[in-house]
Amino acid sequence: MTKRLLALLVLLALATPSFAASNDFSTEQPSPLKLANPRHGRVAHFVGSVRVSGKFFVGWEFVGRKPAHLRAAFFPDPDSAKLLPHAAESGPVRELLFPEAARAAAILLDRETAQKLLAKELSSAGGEAIVTIGNYRTAVDCDHRWYLAELLSASRVSQIVAGTREDRRFGC
Repeated sequence: MTKRLLALLVLLALATPSFAASNDFSTEQPSPLKLANPRHGRVAHFVGSVRVSGKFFVGWEFVGRKPAHLRAAFFPDPDSAKLLPHAAESGPVRELLFPEAARAAAILLDRETAQKLLAKELSSAGGEAIVTIGNYRTAVDCDHRWYLAELLSASRVSQIVAGTREDRRFGC
């Protein structure tokens, strides 16, 4: 009897942190993205991939009047946001960043627009797309929760609008 009780206590001790951590994130609909590191702390990784739709923006962040850092963001539509895990204490994901911005530009934009953007002849471009993402994660920095993912593919990209300068701010 003592061995069974000890085994049960060990199992509960191992399982309890997983249950507590998984409650830190929620979705409005069942999601193919599953928490990979139950003891996440400030950073949480999710395994799997999901197809979502919405608007995207790829643009240069300016320092002074010079383009300094390329950023790529995706703004999921309400139905897609329901599939993305978010911190339980906050609402659905409104903005998803693609850390590999140059790669995201190449996937989301036509070749000519992407080349002009990367050559800094254009400052930004945006549109609508259906994308597949993976390596989904969330982190807290500057007292703000950020959601990031790897852009795996895009389809049905439409309404691309390129700008010569857009005052869009990213970061803290």
